[in-house]
Amino acid sequence: MGMHFGLIIAKASVHQLRNGFSRAWPEFEVVVTEDRFSNPEAVWGWVESHQEFVSAARWTKDNPGKSAYVLWQDGPWAVFLDSGYTLASNTEKLKLLSSHLGTVASFVLETAGGCAFFWCFENGQLRREISNSDGNMKFEGEPLIEEVGIEVSRYYMDETEALWKAFGLSSLEVMPRMGGCEAICVVDHTDYGSR
Repeated sequence: MGMHFGLIIAKASVHQLRNGFSRAWPEFEVVVTEDRFSNPEAVWGWVESHQEFVSAARWTKDNPGKSAYVLWQDGPWAVFLDSGYTLASNTEKLKLLSSHLGTVASFVLETAGGCAFFWCFENGQLRREISNSDGNMKFEGEPLIEEVGIEVSRYYMDETEALWKAFGLSSLEVMPRMGGCEAICVVDHTDYGSR
């Protein structure tokens, strides 16, 4: 069992990132939000109680399942935690989000498959990509100033943490203890089987 998560960050407020999420992913209907949490355990408890996996065989428009996400402010960055990392790796949607919010970056880590990815977008354009898919490295765009001192040629767990710290983000151990923490529960009524 490995570690897997996705983080989307935007140089914006939590409110702006949540609104940008709704514009970039209009297929998701936000059905419940919560922003009054006493501690991180309450956040994770809320997320757990609001997620509902529905298999493709059981999926219907009236029973689409539910996903829950956590957003918080970390300095000038709004952070969106995508524990399944599907949103954080959707580069077309990240470009769209960036066209609304300016600077958007995404970190994806999947240790069971030996993968780590980073994308940075500016005003709807890919600025930088670092990809490690089980040792197969891919780089696109010019290196960012935040990469100075990080050995990106072997980009994985330590380099992921070093890079998000270079962006000024706190370590994962304190997330989401930041101010302005908000959780959202969404449903997607799209019938992907009929496409």
